[in-house]
Amino acid sequence: MDESKLKRCSTSSTHAEAVDEATDPLQKDKRELDDSETEVNSRKKQKQEEETTEKKKECCFDTKDAKGNNERTIFVTGFDNSGSRDEIRSALAKHFSSCGELTRVFVHIECETGVSRGYAFINLKNRVGIEAALTLNGSDLGGRKLLVTMARLRDEYYGHFNFKGCEICFAMFAAASRRLTRWKLRTGGGKVAILSPEFQEKARLHYKKAMASRKMAKSKSNEG
Repeated sequence: MDESKLKRCSTSSTHAEAVDEATDPLQKDKRELDDSETEVNSRKKQKQEEETTEKKKECCFDTKDAKGNNERTIFVTGFDNSGSRDEIRSALAKHFSSCGELTRVFVHIECETGVSRGYAFINLKNRVGIEAALTLNGSDLGGRKLLVTMARLRDEYYGHFNFKGCEICFAMFAAASRRLTRWKLRTGGGKVAILSPEFQEKARLHYKKAMASRKMAKSKSNEG
């Protein structure tokens, strides 16, 4: 190979090395930036997962307002259930504040998702307040029409269906079942309010599903 060709090859090689040296810091900076963004996104995702997990651990029956349903409790549904339990509770308390002193506002949530089930129970201090609350049936809250009625006329007063609860829920359901039995005995077989056949079928299927689920969980625990 003659000297001119060697010179051109040498010049070309030197130029390529110079280009590599110039672009390498840029590529390095880009890689570091990509790594940094990946780390930030990973931390953000981890935080969201932790918050979601923590939210799912929260049981609506493990609160001070969980207990208190009685024959004077008001049932409310139709409101926007996309907010948190505290936001919904606050909105309902404000809406019904004109009826008198509220002693309890219980918003039922789904244990597994932390999302409201779409209904709430409200207790007022006196009967006049209850009558005033019932007049708000059909009233507007956040652009939605509310359904307001006495809780004992609703199936939800006696049980909750089609959701996955926790151990606290199961304990509450068992207690509710005992209260319902006592109530039936006290009222002579439920003369005050008769449970519909639909409700009884829901209760039977729910009990069957719950027992199967608990049996399976127990079996897995024994195998472990």
